[in-house]
Amino acid sequence: MMLLVFYLNYLWILPRHIEGKSKLKVLPINAILIVAVCVLVALVRAYEFTVSPPPRFPIHEDAPEYSTDFNWLFLFLVFIRDALNLIFVVLIAYSLRMSKHAHRLEHERQEAEVARRDAELNGLRLQISPHFLLNTLNNIYALTAISSERAQQAIIQLSQLLRHMLYENQHGMVDFSSECKFISSYVDLMKLRMAPNVKVDVEISIPENDKSQVAPLLFISLVENAFKHGVSSTEPSSISIKLAATETEIRCNIMNTNFPKTSKDHSGHGIGLQQVEQRLNSIYQGKYSWTHGINESDGLYHSEIVLKK
Repeated sequence: MMLLVFYLNYLWILPRHIEGKSKLKVLPINAILIVAVCVLVALVRAYEFTVSPPPRFPIHEDAPEYSTDFNWLFLFLVFIRDALNLIFVVLIAYSLRMSKHAHRLEHERQEAEVARRDAELNGLRLQISPHFLLNTLNNIYALTAISSERAQQAIIQLSQLLRHMLYENQHGMVDFSSECKFISSYVDLMKLRMAPNVKVDVEISIPENDKSQVAPLLFISLVENAFKHGVSSTEPSSISIKLAATETEIRCNIMNTNFPKTSKDHSGHGIGLQQVEQRLNSIYQGKYSWTHGINESDGLYHSEIVLKK
């Protein structure tokens, strides 16, 4: 009877009610079930007692006769004991079922969180690509007025960059070396329209046979930002980009001169940096550091991202 009550609760009563909107129905259903089982057990015991009463074993001849009348008080006490045992069984079934239910809910929550992050990353990629393409097309447009040959070369480089974005950007992670080549090509494209007063240095340090991977297009917004805010048409300007990988971390360090845009300049609207922060929080939460701002000692704008492997 204890097994019957346990499995009725574990397999039928609790799944139908406790995980839905009718949780309170569990109490009356189990109360009726426990009373019914206890009454059934009591009737069986009463029948057994009546049919075959316990034998008498008097200690001596003068001992009083044992009564063979059914003891209803004893039956009531047994009824209470059985009811308590069955309540304990119901509590065990409830604990096990709720533990399983909580585990399933946590699993579903984690799956929903992963799906939400994937959707968020896909949305961010869709935002990154047009933003990057718009800036690059503006650069090529400017080159057409300077040199058609340099504009043609820029279009070829742009096609290579778009190929990277179309094929590599669709994966969750890409080789760090591939991303470095992408950034290097982008810098070469930007340098085509730079004035002689602009100095651009790119330093890439990747160990041989390095298999480090990184989120695609993670650093390109920082590089764009360096060209946007670090270049002046009249004053000496400098941009330094350092990309490095070690056994324990990936590092992107960008330094540039700082020429703040006026309040009337709304190009970009800061979308790039917001995307960088969102992607870092989504992919590398707890495994990255990002410091950025103007260094008071040299007056340069520093932006450094360190990703822990």
